[in-house]
Amino acid sequence: MSLQSYDTEPLSSATEGKGQKQHQPITLILPTSGKLFFEKKQELQLCKPQLLPLKSFSLEKLEKIHLQAQKQLQETRARTAAVGTNEF
Repeated sequence: MSLQSYDTEPLSSATEGKGQKQHQPITLILPTSGKLFFEKKQELQLCKPQLLPLKSFSLEKLEKIHLQAQKQLQETRARTAAVGTNEF
């Protein structure tokens, strides 16, 4: 590995004049201690698309229970209505 120094423009060129450019070398400083690591990023793998139900299984069960309760309520109302008309 070769170390090179690069010339750059000074930070404040307004104090020296516009026509003059003063170049200062930049030295590369390598750390003497520390850890070097490399992180490999995995690419995303696309899975086969799956069809998902519009309603969950628990929601379907609740709807079935609700419908059964409504049917039982209608049957009991029909029975009480039939018994009530026979009494008079």
